[in-house]
Amino acid sequence: MKTVFNINKFLVIATSILYLTLYLGLYAQILLGAVQLLSALGILFLWKHYNNKQQKHIILYWFLTLCYGLGWLIVKDLNGLFLIVLLIIIPMSLAYYFTWILNNLKNTQL
Repeated sequence: MKTVFNINKFLVIATSILYLTLYLGLYAQILLGAVQLLSALGILFLWKHYNNKQQKHIILYWFLTLCYGLGWLIVKDLNGLFLIVLLIIIPMSLAYYFTWILNNLKNTQL
């Protein structure tokens, strides 16, 4: 789990730095999102090793991620501030939250 956390931490930091150029940050965010979704799927296979509090955070992460994904099906008009919130702020907030979850899970004995 420590390796997954370190990879995720590197990608989050790199994506945050690349947002100084905006476009590179958006591309890096695609890679970060893919890695985080694969990591989250892997965590589901280790579900029974985590305590109740950790499981609640994982469930909350999946709920928020699925709501965000389904929100893309509902949105028809993207402009201005709403576009920035939908493309940058919400996904990066989810990325930071998942990094925090991984930080809490990295010391769990499997």
